[in-house]
Amino acid sequence: MKARISQRLVFSAGLAAGLICLNVGSHLRAQPAAEPASAIPDFSSHQMTWVLINGTAYFKVPGDTGPGPVVDMPGHEYIPDVNTRVADTSNPILQPWARKVMDDANAKVLAGGLPYYPTSRCWPGGVPGLLLFPGEPVFFIQTPTEVWILYQRDSQVRRVYLNVPHSKKPPFSWYGESVGHYENGDTLVVDTVGLADKGARGPIDRFRTPHTDQLHVVERYRLNNGGKNIEIAFMVEDPGAFTTPWKAKVDFERGKGARSGGPWMESICADGPVDYFADDKPGAVPLPKADKPDF
Repeated sequence: MKARISQRLVFSAGLAAGLICLNVGSHLRAQPAAEPASAIPDFSSHQMTWVLINGTAYFKVPGDTGPGPVVDMPGHEYIPDVNTRVADTSNPILQPWARKVMDDANAKVLAGGLPYYPTSRCWPGGVPGLLLFPGEPVFFIQTPTEVWILYQRDSQVRRVYLNVPHSKKPPFSWYGESVGHYENGDTLVVDTVGLADKGARGPIDRFRTPHTDQLHVVERYRLNNGGKNIEIAFMVEDPGAFTTPWKAKVDFERGKGARSGGPWMESICADGPVDYFADDKPGAVPLPKADKPDF
């Protein structure tokens, strides 16, 4: 039986609400006093979940004069359930080697090969790739020392340590080391380093854009529309893969119906009974396997 690579956590909204009251310890250095409660935006929204609302690609940040993220190849715009994403590799952000990797992936897809998205093959989404989970509820748990961002999809968890610096030598991992702080009473700023380069298994978007272990991402989660939406604008820099820093954004809205904060379904991917995305077809990236149990 295939084993999941990370420990499974099953959360309900009631459990999440209880965790809000916990003082979850940080492995980082001691932090200064917490900001006044009036300066802290409420992303938990009384057990409210959030869902991605604008597709599975990044958008350009309004007013940004830079090149922005990789987008669809001209003449091959993505249509859900009709075709797959093919990258416009003329974007000047790409280092030559990264462009070559993406051109090869484009050629494979255009020839009828299987596209690769980390989350479709049960690999962690990484940062900022985790922002592109479509339709799955997201829950924020806020404590004085940490923010947990919980994804129903395969029980993915990010931990943001508040008001502390990065470790001197943060270890590399799928989600890196995230530290953050609040700004302006409506924004959570998250700074992430230590993001492991997983080669072909670690692209940062659905255009299969690669990165190196120099990747540094700063996200700004800002409540808007009277608290009904979250705009997540972020900056990416990685001199190993990109010629210049670049910006992009996605938007979340409050969950509705089954996604509004009720009990969460356990999401099983790597060791699930059905392979929904590739059906073990030749050329599919292998599903992750653990070499030993998680516990």
